Amino acid sequence: MNILFVVTSNPFSKDFDSVMKLNQSLKGKANITIFFSGNGCYWLTYEQSKKLLDLGTKVIYCSHSARQRGIEESIKSQAFEPSSSYDIFRKISEFDKVINFN
Repeated sequence: MNILFVVTSNPFSKDFDSVMKLNQSLKGKANITIFFSGNGCYWLTYEQSKKLLDLGTKVIYCSHSARQRGIEESIKSQAFEPSSSYDIFRKISEFDKVINFN
């Protein structure tokens, strides 16, 4: 099963723990992709977000949102994949489930 999480909420929201726990519980049971956009891009500046990569989660972010928030350069060196809202939603049919956190 392929699952997409679309995250636009800031990392101070209640969603942070939910997303992390869902990823942990789905490890080995589903292919998880997370797309961070808007204020969700701030998640990538937190050290804890690197744990998503350790869980095998594919982490994609909206480069335009990251650039607008002045964090693009600081996250480029990470293993996070830059993309755009247009590209991710063009590929949305590849996913069996889509869960939004906003």
